[in-house]
Amino acid sequence: MSIANPKIQSLNKSIRQAKGQTVVIISLATVALIGALSFGVDFAIMYFNWVLLQKAVDSAVLAGANYLPDNTSQAEQTARTYAANNGITSAEIQSVSFSDSNQSISMTLQRTVPYYFGRVVGLTNTPVRASATASVPYAPTTVNANTPGSVPAGGDNGGANGGTCSGIGLCGLIPIGLDSHTTFTTGASITLQQGQLGPGNWDLLALGATGGANLRTNIANGYNSMVSVGDWLTTEPGKKVGPVDQGFQDRLSLAATKYSSGTFSSHSVSDPRVLVVPVVDWEHQNGRSQVQVTAFATLWLDGYNGGKVTVHFINQVIAHSFGSSSGPKTFGAHGSPFLKK
Repeated sequence: MSIANPKIQSLNKSIRQAKGQTVVIISLATVALIGALSFGVDFAIMYFNWVLLQKAVDSAVLAGANYLPDNTSQAEQTARTYAANNGITSAEIQSVSFSDSNQSISMTLQRTVPYYFGRVVGLTNTPVRASATASVPYAPTTVNANTPGSVPAGGDNGGANGGTCSGIGLCGLIPIGLDSHTTFTTGASITLQQGQLGPGNWDLLALGATGGANLRTNIANGYNSMVSVGDWLTTEPGKKVGPVDQGFQDRLSLAATKYSSGTFSSHSVSDPRVLVVPVVDWEHQNGRSQVQVTAFATLWLDGYNGGKVTVHFINQVIAHSFGSSSGPKTFGAHGSPFLKK
């Protein structure tokens, strides 16, 4: 008969107790880990929805800002449409508002996101919010540039770094230089080519090339070269009545087909009647010479008659254009919208 060693018995008892405690600790740790992972999944779903909302609201206000400051109803409608196109329901749009004399548009979105694992502790759902504000910036210093940094160091070759756009009305920049002494008033009607602005010049410009054929195409299609305040542009002497009338008729014909309801106060930014013109100093110009760009103006094409072109001044965002606080005075043109927050 063997007699157990008291020390061994005590050691075995301690081991059994330690095993039991380890099981309890592992069980508790496992529960805590599963709980943490479960809440992590819920928070990941919330974050995913917030990212979707933020992207949607950013694109919505940037699109809407293209119609500021004059057409707030179109700005709101456009923002709501862009939000819907990004999966936002009308009920999720909490508010759309304007500020800074209608220079800014703000939108707030809210989506109710359900908990999945949080239901174990009584959580059912939570609101996820996103908001953004976009503003119409300063008058542009450069047009036809993809980003502000794309304006090359040392200048942009006086607008001679590109060419004519490939279709009627695809670009807004046209070869007419608005006299820098013109008084700007939003909605005012003015006439272009109503008289000589310098010996032999009736406000026409030779962008990219010279001659009547190039002039007509540039008017009809628009010019896509980068042009900046301070550039010197070549003039196109003569009234060139035929090319001028033909080029503008091309734009009016397209507008009658695709944008028949547009007016100077309410229109699509893609309407071919939206024109962008350099504002230049026409003093002391004689025949084919050069004029310096001092600003940019946005105009609405009303019609033409024998080379004289009637237009309205409009406040308009110019795509792919950028301004600064030290930029030129405004003639209705605004650079591309930017997000404030």
